[in-house]
Amino acid sequence: MLISFTLAGAPSIMTHRKTLKNLTQFFGDGGNMPTSAQWRALLELPEEGPLAAVNFVKLRPQAVYASGENEPSRTGLEALMLYSEGSLPRVNAMGGSFLLQGLHQGAIIGAPTDLDLVIVGNFPSAQAYVSLFLDPDYRAAFMHRRAAVESWKAVLSTGVVG
Repeated sequence: MLISFTLAGAPSIMTHRKTLKNLTQFFGDGGNMPTSAQWRALLELPEEGPLAAVNFVKLRPQAVYASGENEPSRTGLEALMLYSEGSLPRVNAMGGSFLLQGLHQGAIIGAPTDLDLVIVGNFPSAQAYVSLFLDPDYRAAFMHRRAAVESWKAVLSTGVVG
């Protein structure tokens, strides 16, 4: 399910508003997810061309599920693995893949970092990346990510990957 873009390569204003509202209602506004302004910037990226997402993840020692989710006690890593099981097929369905999913080994330039994982995802377009966040099956797995993660930062890059 890819979101529709106009022929000019940018989503229509109405599509922007509806999609932005949908994203912020489900994922929230900020925290370990994009702010409204960041979602908006993503929606305004050109339709064509690859997009890489470099993710920096700090896990909770114990997963923290929202009330009503009725999940057994598990570590943050175990919860993230459940998220991965549910989200990876959806990433693939959107044409995405992971170039790297690795343990953080420390900063070699700049200030020290306190992270657990570095994940580099590749998508055929910003459209495909946004469509992932709108996918119902991806959203079903997302509760495990929310429970697993203490902090999640991501940066995007457009251009040729590989």
